[in-house]
Amino acid sequence: MIKFNKKIVKYILLLLCLLCIFIFQKSNYQCIKNTITVFLESVMPSLFPFILFTNILILCDISKVINKIFKKNGNIIYAGIIGFLCGYPMGAKATYTLYSQNKISKKTANFLMSFANNCNPIFIISTIGLCVLDNMYIGILLLISHYIAAFIICIINFAHNDIIHEIQENSNSFKENNNKILHKSMFESIDLSIKSTFITLGNILGFIIIFNLAFSILETILIRLNVSPNIIYTLSGLFEVTNGTKLFYLNTNLGFNISMAIISFMLSFSGFSIIFQIYSCIYKIPIKLWHLVKNKLLQGILSGIITYILLNILNNSNNLNFNMITFNTTSYFIILVSLLFTFVFTLKKVTRK
Repeated sequence: MIKFNKKIVKYILLLLCLLCIFIFQKSNYQCIKNTITVFLESVMPSLFPFILFTNILILCDISKVINKIFKKNGNIIYAGIIGFLCGYPMGAKATYTLYSQNKISKKTANFLMSFANNCNPIFIISTIGLCVLDNMYIGILLLISHYIAAFIICIINFAHNDIIHEIQENSNSFKENNNKILHKSMFESIDLSIKSTFITLGNILGFIIIFNLAFSILETILIRLNVSPNIIYTLSGLFEVTNGTKLFYLNTNLGFNISMAIISFMLSFSGFSIIFQIYSCIYKIPIKLWHLVKNKLLQGILSGIITYILLNILNNSNNLNFNMITFNTTSYFIILVSLLFTFVFTLKKVTRK
């Protein structure tokens, strides 16, 4: 009886979705058109080189090199670095690859999924900082908050789950034909990486369109109900982060510091569009979707608080020019590199038996 009721609910939801597609045809068409334009002009240029680079690293099995450097905890550090530098969903893809090759256990994969899924740094600095907020410095500040929050999540989950890195033969029960890594030429690796990159980008675009459509329909309904724009466009970032941050910044008036804190939350939470992208890479492990949502929500809250504190410490004026900012580009770069090295060597210590 319970299964029957679940099926009925599923069919009702599908019929409601189909009905909304017919009712809001005009706005849906414009939404899809705008989404594809933003993706081609902003998202794809910032993600393509990192996704391609990550795919090449995975195919070349660069984790072996990192394992030689960091010994027993090399796999965790390898997936963590990819998650920090290349952005989602590549951290998830690297974790899944390590798991499918029996290099990490399910417990370790869960640990990695708690913090190794972050925004691409160029996406935050260029797409959000320059394109949306028209200032590179706030983009870098948002990236610093983003990384610090992820680092805190890493420590929290390590302490809570008592993770010990496990290097064992057959350390999980996942069986797949790719347990034996075949040697590939450089040309073959690049060729396969390009194909995989476009498949990943197509997957990303598909999820972005779905969740932008969902918000577009919700937006139309809430506007007709006279709901405050501050509420409507704060919700936008929960669906899809690129369009959400832009709509929120242009249509709300909550004050600069609060607005930046909320945008920081949106970037670290990443929106259900990206959460589903990540989950599509790792659902075979398996990892519970709620585990992923919970960690992204906590990271978003921490990131928002950190951004608000940093903005108040820097005493920035409530405008977009940041003329009074006390850090220059070199200072920010040094901070980012320091954070990355701190992450790597702390992770090396905490994962050692």
